[in-house]
Amino acid sequence: MKAQILIIDDNTGELKKLREILASYGYGILTATDPVIAEQISKKLPVKYVLSKKEYVNFSEKEPTKS
Repeated sequence: MKAQILIIDDNTGELKKLREILASYGYGILTATDPVIAEQISKKLPVKYVLSKKEYVNFSEKEPTKS
């Protein structure tokens, strides 16, 4: 299986579409409908990529990390 992707969106229809598309390429997909749930998921499960709405990301508080 390819990397795990966490998708955050409050629109469940969009979550479903994105899950179907990315899963068809072999990615493991995790979904959350709000940033709080997403943070809990990311602390418990290995997530390589996060796909979210711009308003869910606070760039000013985040430091870049190296993998």
